[in-house]
Amino acid sequence: MTDPFTTTTSDSLDDRIRLVGRYRIDGLLGSGGMSEVFYGYDERLDRPVAIKLLRPPGNPPGQPGSAERIAFEEQQAINEKRFLREIRTTASLDHPGIPAVFDTGVHTFPDGSRRVWLVMQLLRGSTVQQLIEDTDYDTAPLGIARAAGIGAQVAAVLDRVHAVDVVHRDIKPDNLIVMPGGLVKVLDFGIAILRGADAPPRLTQVDHTIGTPDYMSPEQHLGSVITPGSDIYSLGCLLFGLLTGDRVFYVTGSGVSLRELHVKADPPLVTSLRPDVPTELAELVNAMLAKDFRTRPTAVDAYHALAPWAAAPPATPSSDALDPTQPFRNPLLVIPRQTIAAAGSVPAPRPGIAVVGESAASTLPGAGPLAIQLARPGLSAAAQLSDTAVDELLAEVAELVDADRPAEAIDLLEAAVAAGAQDPARGLELRRFLAETLYLADRFTRAAALNDAVRAECLRYHLKFSDPWVLDCSYYAGLAYARIGDPEKALDRLRAYLDNADAAKEEHLRLLEARRTAAFMLAATGQSAAALAAFKDLRRALATTYGSGASGELQNLDKIITRLGRGL
Repeated sequence: MTDPFTTTTSDSLDDRIRLVGRYRIDGLLGSGGMSEVFYGYDERLDRPVAIKLLRPPGNPPGQPGSAERIAFEEQQAINEKRFLREIRTTASLDHPGIPAVFDTGVHTFPDGSRRVWLVMQLLRGSTVQQLIEDTDYDTAPLGIARAAGIGAQVAAVLDRVHAVDVVHRDIKPDNLIVMPGGLVKVLDFGIAILRGADAPPRLTQVDHTIGTPDYMSPEQHLGSVITPGSDIYSLGCLLFGLLTGDRVFYVTGSGVSLRELHVKADPPLVTSLRPDVPTELAELVNAMLAKDFRTRPTAVDAYHALAPWAAAPPATPSSDALDPTQPFRNPLLVIPRQTIAAAGSVPAPRPGIAVVGESAASTLPGAGPLAIQLARPGLSAAAQLSDTAVDELLAEVAELVDADRPAEAIDLLEAAVAAGAQDPARGLELRRFLAETLYLADRFTRAAALNDAVRAECLRYHLKFSDPWVLDCSYYAGLAYARIGDPEKALDRLRAYLDNADAAKEEHLRLLEARRTAAFMLAATGQSAAALAAFKDLRRALATTYGSGASGELQNLDKIITRLGRGL
């Protein structure tokens, strides 16, 4: 069977490349470190599109068949799969401030190279960076309402994506476009997520900071916990620049690095550079730039604070088509389809799924409104699952996860949990698999809560803390809490896992992942001495187990240990 995501260059009316025989690549728009963006045309729907191609990986290290070459190729395959999955996540966000994603796949070019591609909405307008550069801040700085309009629109987008555990990681003027009508589009979600390590970063990416240094939060500069608050800090840097035309920090030649300034120095007040900025707005920007991500406002807080300034009637009518206050004075009549689901607590229908309303769902205790897959043997709202049906379903779930289709696996598991199992223990097993799959699908908020709930139920069944099910839930809950920025809960669950796991039976990389995440959580909760000791222990374990094979990871850990040591 042909992989629907993979295509090759074939004969066409001219020599221009067409992806899946449909998306014609016409010319280069721009390029960055990880990707190239082209303008092109969707010949089937007769519309212009933007086409983003992930750059080729470069020359592989080592000889064919060597450990270095195999590891390189495996990592490239992982990156491709993760890129495709996370583009699908971005496509599902469905917000007017996010460019529409049309299609994605992998194309084999004439030279034999395989490159991941993304087709999306072609945007016409001006980047916010260009807007700042075109503004004379000495004589006519950007209006308060316009700065607030841009900031509020970005905050609205961030509120939407943070709700599904997506963190942009690279909010900056170059990644924002003001469209005709004043709508602001936030760019580079798929690439930003692909580039980004998990929060905290994986072992092989411990010191790999993601973002643009002038707009990066302290935790990004330190390679530590990345949370929605990290985007809020970047938004604060953006607002500071919109209001003053300056960056928050500059390297002055004093020997203090930009990283150290963002991590330790107090930011200047906006009003020290521009006295006409309202005190409340200056204080909001300062709160966004707090060093501790837990004290920063949320995206929805920022939106509600900024929107009134954006909606204020202008002193003189504007004829500027790119005025970002227009959406506030003439609100858009756009309601994303997922908003309807959230408001009514009823999932939007998917192919092959029937939506069961409140009355039908009320017959299933504790289930709430449900989406039930009807066309699957043995799975319905009327009958509980037999042991054989549970075995078959879990086998299918494993195949879906292995095929990198976790969303479909989650749909299947949720329907099964709703139907219930004849054996209560098998019902608990279904919930445990759902909790794990939610984590694997990057749905960290739900994963944390469900792993906690399943763990508590296992303990009520008198399973021991060392039971594999309890350990699984402690492990995934700990990692999930780390990724949603709750270091105290993350540390508690990871300690429960590490204190009760049998090192001889557990997967070694899993133990290292738990130890590494716990070390980051110690640092995030201000326990610097304990974090330093934990990182040193982790370094010794890596060196003993992997030797020179972990040289990159050891170098990264050395940098973290040095930084922590300086702070004590």
